[in-house]
Amino acid sequence: MKNIKLWVFSIVTVLLIFMSCTNEETIIDPQPNTQQSESLITSLNRLINQQYDENGNVDESLNPAGNIVFDFCFDFVFPIELSYNTGTLVTVNSLDELIDIYIASTDNLFINGIAFPFQVETYNENSNAIEIETINNEDEFFNLLENCGFEDDVEDCICTEEYDPVCIDINDLNGGTFTISYPNACFAICDGFTEDDFNEECDQDYETGAGDCFEFVYPISITLDEGDALTVNSREELFNAIYGAHHIGLVFPLDIVTEDDNTIVVQTINSYDELEAVIEECYGDGYGVIDCSIEDITNTLVNCFWQIDFVDDDQYLYNFFNDGTYQVQSDNSLLTSGVWNVVAGNDTYYITLSAELAGYSDEWVVTVCDESLEMQSLVSPQAELYPIDCNNTGSDCSIEAISVLLSNCLWEINFGDNQYLYYFSSDGTFELHYDNNLLTIGTVEIYEANNAYIIELNAGNTIYNDSWIIIDCNEEDGLTIESINYPEANIYTINCV
Repeated sequence: MKNIKLWVFSIVTVLLIFMSCTNEETIIDPQPNTQQSESLITSLNRLINQQYDENGNVDESLNPAGNIVFDFCFDFVFPIELSYNTGTLVTVNSLDELIDIYIASTDNLFINGIAFPFQVETYNENSNAIEIETINNEDEFFNLLENCGFEDDVEDCICTEEYDPVCIDINDLNGGTFTISYPNACFAICDGFTEDDFNEECDQDYETGAGDCFEFVYPISITLDEGDALTVNSREELFNAIYGAHHIGLVFPLDIVTEDDNTIVVQTINSYDELEAVIEECYGDGYGVIDCSIEDITNTLVNCFWQIDFVDDDQYLYNFFNDGTYQVQSDNSLLTSGVWNVVAGNDTYYITLSAELAGYSDEWVVTVCDESLEMQSLVSPQAELYPIDCNNTGSDCSIEAISVLLSNCLWEINFGDNQYLYYFSSDGTFELHYDNNLLTIGTVEIYEANNAYIIELNAGNTIYNDSWIIIDCNEEDGLTIESINYPEANIYTINCV
């Protein structure tokens, strides 16, 4: 039976308003083991301000796993006892109550302490399991937060929004398993998972926003972590209930609403199989599958330069060749070379990049492959990856035509405030001038490679060697050229005859 949590998350399009402050909190006298805790204040501030919006609703963009242990770092094992600044102690029985208490806080009445010891649920990546950790004092609480990396001054991962879900099986506290689902591989990688962790049988036939396909008729009953049935009256209440749970079940029968030819239809669902059939009929069996071939990907890779931009403004340019090699450049420097290949897996494709300098090795996953090719780095999921300078040479371009067009003009290459002039001759030689001075002479080699034309400039003084790629070529508009070695430079013609 498929994990119903995946289906439940698939129908939630917005994150939900937690229950109003009508929960019955038990107020008791202070206990000796209650201590003021800076770590508690840090935890609550981060939990509420970074996981929830100003109304107390979970922010979906910051909670891609839909599970507090993975989206936040840990979950309290309830009940816990917290103390107000007045010394009054409150017993908190659920995450809902914790959120309500925090939102109801004022400058004069707020939570500032917790009763030790208490327990938290955490994820152990070595055992791939949810575990219980006991926090006995403030130092251990501080260490928990430090291990969570709350104080690290690092950039958040930046992931694109396409829906190509990956699923990961996690061991629960009782020796069983449950499944978490990320919108795409980037979010999973940001949480520390790798491709090897992905469940190859992850459902691909539904998407976030399945409310466009069907809606539950509320109220419905659900079970959480094998507990008693709970009635929820809206999608908001549904997500509130399941956010801190690992195992979610539906109580059948239940009704759903679908739309057929603009007609609203109410349908009774009696089992998971019937619900699955509705989802598959709505989205089709092939939803999420990358529908292209290795040949398609290869042709697009070698037809463009691929730039990867990091949040710290570092940029690298990848140049792929048909022989399975590639080069990595930064600014005006060739950093390294390597080999690449494309493999299929998980209904998509992966491009493995093995560089001579291991720091520039990478793995890219194809996220879109139709009229365009879009990819995401798995090693650096926070980076943006996109094509530039794709080859669009016209049919009237040839080596002979390029040679004539080169020699018909002076060519200027600009590096900021510096301008260099190239004088090309019909005999295959050139002169390079700067500020009316001759810097070097050399020879020109024009050849076709990787569905593009390359102009190789072999200078007598090798520091002026360069390789140019033809971006566009026709007799009417002439040549559009980019430097491979110096992609930041601008090349254009002057004084054409």
